[in-house]
Amino acid sequence: MENDSHKLRLLSSVSDDERILIRHIIDLGRSSQASGHSRFSCFLDERQLSLCNLSLEQYADYLSDYELIGGYDEAERRVIVFSGYGYVVPFSPVVFSGRDIDNLTHRDFLGTLMAQNIKREMIGDILVGEKRTVAFVMNSVLPIVEEISKVGGVGVNITYDFSESDIPEKKFDVINATVKSLRIDAILADAIGLSREKAQALIRSQGVQLNHLMIFDPSEKVNEGDVFSLRGKGKFMLYRVGGMSKKDRIFITIYKYK
Repeated sequence: MENDSHKLRLLSSVSDDERILIRHIIDLGRSSQASGHSRFSCFLDERQLSLCNLSLEQYADYLSDYELIGGYDEAERRVIVFSGYGYVVPFSPVVFSGRDIDNLTHRDFLGTLMAQNIKREMIGDILVGEKRTVAFVMNSVLPIVEEISKVGGVGVNITYDFSESDIPEKKFDVINATVKSLRIDAILADAIGLSREKAQALIRSQGVQLNHLMIFDPSEKVNEGDVFSLRGKGKFMLYRVGGMSKKDRIFITIYKYK
């Protein structure tokens, strides 16, 4: 849940590579507006999407209408599509199936795709399911993907019969706790099961990502709905902020993404 202050800080944290990406996306929007043709990016991660979306808001009157699409409602990796006078979906859901694929992981499928010299930005979300795994890939690399016959040494078949039943239900571990304040050190301590002092040390030394912004200040406030992650410890959401306990502590619920 990004407020104006967080948005400004996020934009001020842009790296040189991200600045080049933002200029490229704005150029796509201008090209679509001028030509009337659809233009689109490759797949972007959540931070890239947030940065580009914030930047595009400043040029809304000069660019073609756009959408962020990833193949399904909860997609994390998405493509920015400027519609122009038409609309193009520049990627396809590829379904891998086989009787022996249940032990394969997200890493197995991503590794196989990238081993074909397919760049990461050409690959969207990968939904690992029972007997079927769906990978969203840019149409330009479909001929390469269609040549894949094995993933992790296991034989696979490729089809395009993606359906809503292939979308896994999001699962979380639920952590209920009480905290003295909504500071990131207090929230993180309960999320990862460490003392507040150790959480503070981790934040100062390696940082924690809060709504796509790297934070090194343990006193940073966390709001309901904010998403945070710590390298090697997982991704979390402050799902609910409740009332006060008799000892003046705040009831909270944290979701840990599985």
